[in-house]
Amino acid sequence: MKHSNSRDRREDYALRYVPQSFRLWHWSSIFSVLIGSSTAMFFLAWGSELTFEYGTIPTILGMVFGVIMIGSVGFFFSWIGSQTGLDSDLITRGSGYGFMGSAIASIVYSFNYIMFFAFEGSILVAALHSGIPTVPNLVWEILIGVIFIVFATWGMVFLNWLMWITLPIYILAMGIVWYHVAHMIHQIPWLSYHPAVAPSTTSGPILLQLAATVFALISMGTQGADLGRFVRPKDKGIGSFFNGYMVMGFTFLVVVLMGSYFGLELNQSNPGTYFMSVLGFGGLLIALITQVRINTVNVYSGSLAYSNFFSRVFHFTPGRQWWGVLTAILGTILMMGDIFSRMLQILTFEGVFIIAWAMSVVSDTLFNKWMLKLSPPNYEYKRAFLPHFNIVGVGSLVGALVVAIPLAFGMGGSEGVSLAPFVSAVLGLVLPPVIALITRGKTYHVNSTAQVQPSSASLSTCTHCHDQFEAIDMVYCPFHKGGICSVCCGSEAHCHDMCKTTAKNISTPLSV
Repeated sequence: MKHSNSRDRREDYALRYVPQSFRLWHWSSIFSVLIGSSTAMFFLAWGSELTFEYGTIPTILGMVFGVIMIGSVGFFFSWIGSQTGLDSDLITRGSGYGFMGSAIASIVYSFNYIMFFAFEGSILVAALHSGIPTVPNLVWEILIGVIFIVFATWGMVFLNWLMWITLPIYILAMGIVWYHVAHMIHQIPWLSYHPAVAPSTTSGPILLQLAATVFALISMGTQGADLGRFVRPKDKGIGSFFNGYMVMGFTFLVVVLMGSYFGLELNQSNPGTYFMSVLGFGGLLIALITQVRINTVNVYSGSLAYSNFFSRVFHFTPGRQWWGVLTAILGTILMMGDIFSRMLQILTFEGVFIIAWAMSVVSDTLFNKWMLKLSPPNYEYKRAFLPHFNIVGVGSLVGALVVAIPLAFGMGGSEGVSLAPFVSAVLGLVLPPVIALITRGKTYHVNSTAQVQPSSASLSTCTHCHDQFEAIDMVYCPFHKGGICSVCCGSEAHCHDMCKTTAKNISTPLSV
């Protein structure tokens, strides 16, 4: 049905499997959107902050660590997303979390995008205030929030167009600033710079502190599934490589180190400020363009997380665009709370949550699906075939956080704060196979009388919303007495899981 197709394209399949008919994107288009995230001014500011705090060589080593670790996570999530047509939340459902359990990960995941929205917004506010100092920061913050409430209604097609059309402008601006800085009298050689006051090692070795901060950006890797699921099947391999290692290489070894160089030479960590000093009002234009590029991605990704959370917990599905509006509003509130001044501390703390979830998903695939064969080989995402909570993933997440959060709050001293993300990562990797072995993989299965909707046609009609979907996204529902799509199934509030029985455990009948 045309209505169904147009609606789901506008929604970008926020809550469901992406059909083969919509996986038409060339890998370079997805790569360009992810590279758009890398051009965020946050990374320029972050590079400056790290260099001022730790010196140039430690910052470079920390960035190499980021390319290897987060690039690997990005490759993994992009590969699974392009293979299955599922985003990171739907993958989580079938990776040891269950239908409701993955909602926990969604709400934690969503904060990441709100946080980066606020970081980027704060940089733009600084640029606007430098250009027009008579206008209070609060006015600029509210204006930015309103603008992105409008942008929240757009999806992948708009994102792809936006990234391509603004990339040449961004590259030109970087070139001009680079030329300006390169022809300055260099008071301090960039490569050999180290702080006048040696960084404190009470929080552990310098490289440990740097790695802990870098780990907080692991969500850049998990974003590979959210966008990689649209890539053409034949581009899965090269697309995953570029979406993982190449994106991280460009982010950490080009943009972050460029920010390190600019910040040191101009003695200013906020790019919104030094772009104005170098380019005048042209710098303000670049700040605006960059803001639109990255925060449109943040709003889009945040909307996916909230769509999944509210559809399951509250059976409320007003549309992805409305959750984009919520993301923009919450990001604006954080921006008003001056989150930018606490950047490094917030990144370390946020990393504890994101790492535990991401590592548990990776662990379930590597160990429980591929090696131990305790988890079903497919990534089941339909409510009818999933338990509400699966102790394998949820237990691993809770276990990792119970140990790591006290460390992040300082209960293990300053060094414990730096160790917290690594403790979270190790427990996230180790606990899933341990719990799966103890439970012998039984928690992945659920007793259900629902069946995969039999159909010889490529499309089937949902008896609830009356739209058409691929048969693979449908189940036969005993409550509705007919085929129902996965989203209507997941948001149904009146069936009380009628399809789930106390009969003998059965295997999930669907393989994506």
